Amino acid sequence: MRYSGRFRKALSVWALLFCLCAGGLVPAAQPASGDPLRIIPADALVCVRLNKLTDTLGQMDQFLTGISPVGPSMPVRAQLAGLLGQPEPAGINMAGDIAVFWPLPGGEKPDAKRIGVLVPLSDFQQFLTNPNVHKTEGPDLVRIGPQEKPLVAGVPLGNYLLVTPVANQLTLAEAKNWTSGGAASLSQRLGAQELKRAAEAPVWAYANIQIAGKMLGPKWQEGIKEFQKRFQAMQAPGQAAGGPPQGLMEMWVSMVNSFLQEIQFLSLTLEPSAAVIRLAPVVAAVPNTEAAKILSMGASAPSTNLTGYMQTGAIMTGVANLSPALLRSVTLKRVELTSALLGPSLPKPQMEQFRKLAMDYADVFAGEMAWSFLPVPQSKPPFGFRYVATIKDRQKFSDVLDQSAKLMSGNTLADLGKMFGLKMQFELQRNVESYKDIRVDAIRIALQSTDANSPQGQMIQAAYGAGLDLRLAVVNNLLLYTLSADAAKDIHGLIDQAKAGGPGSVPEEIRTNLQQIPDAMKSDFFGIYNYVRAIQMMGAFLPIPIPNVASKPGSAIAFAGDIGDGRLQMNLAIPKQQVLDIKEIIQGMQPKKLEKTPPQKSQSQREL
Repeated sequence: MRYSGRFRKALSVWALLFCLCAGGLVPAAQPASGDPLRIIPADALVCVRLNKLTDTLGQMDQFLTGISPVGPSMPVRAQLAGLLGQPEPAGINMAGDIAVFWPLPGGEKPDAKRIGVLVPLSDFQQFLTNPNVHKTEGPDLVRIGPQEKPLVAGVPLGNYLLVTPVANQLTLAEAKNWTSGGAASLSQRLGAQELKRAAEAPVWAYANIQIAGKMLGPKWQEGIKEFQKRFQAMQAPGQAAGGPPQGLMEMWVSMVNSFLQEIQFLSLTLEPSAAVIRLAPVVAAVPNTEAAKILSMGASAPSTNLTGYMQTGAIMTGVANLSPALLRSVTLKRVELTSALLGPSLPKPQMEQFRKLAMDYADVFAGEMAWSFLPVPQSKPPFGFRYVATIKDRQKFSDVLDQSAKLMSGNTLADLGKMFGLKMQFELQRNVESYKDIRVDAIRIALQSTDANSPQGQMIQAAYGAGLDLRLAVVNNLLLYTLSADAAKDIHGLIDQAKAGGPGSVPEEIRTNLQQIPDAMKSDFFGIYNYVRAIQMMGAFLPIPIPNVASKPGSAIAFAGDIGDGRLQMNLAIPKQQVLDIKEIIQGMQPKKLEKTPPQKSQSQREL
């Protein structure tokens, strides 16, 4: 059965923001008792819950003021009035919590139309007085919409009305059986920590990855097999080559399969306000899996305070304190991905050397690091990178660096460059200078397009010049690393700071932004990202004029995260000012309408 656009619009109102009380639709009733998660089946694949509807939508409207000419309240009000047949709906608890879940129980296979919406009721008998609510032959079963063609159906379950498309009416007739017959609910599946997030956050979203694997896994596997057949046909003699390397495709398949098997659920909370939107995603692993082991490798308290090394004016700057075991696990995954990407282009002996070096590097680092990625307009390259990390063994790091230079100075880097249409050369220069009794090493990566006259070659030349210059130094147990158009000057600044015991305090710009997340600097990793500066730096790579919009104080995106107990939990704060700045850039890039000038009159016309 196909549904009209009118049906989809009406259902979306129920499914996303049904009866949200913005703009004074009706007086808000007291919050409905009961938890909607106790009604939703435990094997629901996805669920979205909106708490305290009046407050949540009001907060969203405040955030969107100045960003969008229309908030969500106006279209919700219009759709709701059309659906129920009167401007002010009766019997609905506007201060309650709404929940949307999929799929409804029953059915032989997943069906996108088997969506359920739990709408809080203040009085079911009053709800029946809405003009477009019609009772049916079933007990308490109602159809909602025009009499001749109702759009959705519903049944009361405690203080909620379970709503779904009319096609699922049979499921509604059975709903009281599966909600009161002792079947497990979503509230029983979730742990105490996640239940608390679901009940307290204005918006909470959840996806059960294990259910996704069971429901969608077979279809995913069929799609992969079909893609592999097409890919192999493209590689057959006489066919044009295309698509990703075979090894990379296999790696993607392996990663998705591992994700479906080892991740238990994903969840996200959203908290809007007038000035900022806060997001908190969580990734939870299945116990006793490899993912659970990796996400349980929390680090101990940092021994070195690196927060002062974060740079102002950066596109991205941050600090991390990761356990050595986690660094090793992440490095191994990166090596596997790189191996799949390179495929047969890199001989097996070289790949084994590359793998060993990567793991040796991982063993050198203690896990504490700070980094800054900075825009440097009008220079080549138009960016700079600064990195400070604690190392466990200075001599071992030096040995691994020599081994890397030996490997990369051969044909390895040149072979890699050919894959991307580049001529690349690697050169390590030891002890290029001594600054305040600290030895400074240099790395030079020559970079040139294989076709210098092509648009891509000209873009590379304009952005990178002759290549990349790096400087490295070690002060006590700190590795200092700079990449920029003036790397020598930058390394001197880092050496000065390290010899003085580190920077005195966290820069004000960074502290102001991180205050948007409570206790951000106590997390395993934290920092800020300024998307406005990232867009403007892209002007050095793209032949498109980008307006120069100054980033306002406190407008960067703040992030923080913690790893432990088989979970990764992050916190993001997106200021409204950052969105306004991006909007200003986009508007400035749009072509301006030319004003029409009136046609000039001839001499005879002027005389008349």
